[in-house]
Amino acid sequence: MSYPLVNIIIATFNSENKLSLVLESIKKQTYPKNKIKVKVIDGGSKDKTLKIAKIFGCEIINNSKTEPVYAKFLGYINSKEGIILYLDHDEIMENENSLKLKVSLFSNEIRMVIGTGYKTPADYHGINNYINEFGDPFSFFIYRLSKDFRYFINTMKKRYKVINETKEKVIFDLSSIDELPIIELCAAGSAVDLKYMKKNFPQTLKNPSLIPHFFYLLQEKAPILAISKNDSLIHYSSETLRKYLAKIRWRIKNNIYHAEDMGISGFGGRNRYDRTVSKYKKYLFFPYAFSIIFPLFDAAYLVISRRKGSYLFHLPLTFYTAFLILYHYVLKLLGNKPRLKSYG
Repeated sequence: MSYPLVNIIIATFNSENKLSLVLESIKKQTYPKNKIKVKVIDGGSKDKTLKIAKIFGCEIINNSKTEPVYAKFLGYINSKEGIILYLDHDEIMENENSLKLKVSLFSNEIRMVIGTGYKTPADYHGINNYINEFGDPFSFFIYRLSKDFRYFINTMKKRYKVINETKEKVIFDLSSIDELPIIELCAAGSAVDLKYMKKNFPQTLKNPSLIPHFFYLLQEKAPILAISKNDSLIHYSSETLRKYLAKIRWRIKNNIYHAEDMGISGFGGRNRYDRTVSKYKKYLFFPYAFSIIFPLFDAAYLVISRRKGSYLFHLPLTFYTAFLILYHYVLKLLGNKPRLKSYG
């Protein structure tokens, strides 16, 4: 096995709580240490984030715009060779062979490799089970793709063509499919062939908003996706329900008021790559949410199938999300355009 350089990109902003756990999980990797380069892209932290990064020998890059997608863009343009792999500041690699396994799956046909999905820490707020699996109620409705490590691969296998499977991997051919899954290659330990990306998609070197859409770009020229098995991440997503609601509000404002700049990196940008009627599925979210009965049915199904009462949050969260979307669309029509703060 050859060992190309792995550039690990971590966007940070006051990330002291979990950053040391993330960096410790990188330190434990069996991949050659001289072939790992960790870049911490910091948006002006005032806590111990930078001190922790220095202790672990990370390269620190200043993110003057503080915005997380731009941080990941800086990591991308400042990486020159090998593989680029994105971790968020609260994502911990559980498998000590994670890097070695992912790198071994790259080939002339495979230019993107992702892990098995998320695990929720047992001692964390119950809402994290829902967040780690579906992200938010809108994403649940549009994609219905579980990112939980217990269901992710099986859900993908039911929907998409498997061309190779072993005890270590599953390889999918995603060419000629009507409805694309939600796959973000800029987080969750996802890895991309850096040289191939820059050569075939030079627009990514100038447009930061394309960073979250690497998957959709690659799907056009290299539509083979590899998932490494037994390669989950422990994800400390949101400490409290209040913080999660703030994230939802931030995402909604991003997509409504800043659709042509920051919003392009979110759902608005993904929606441009949709090919079929799913492009218009977003309009059905409102009758779904305000019907009450349909999100209630989904909440009940999730509680029973997952055996966790926290999935009952799906009902009020769906109503809350739909109400906020309509509320801010009305404010936008009235001429309101708030200035968004980075990182929510």
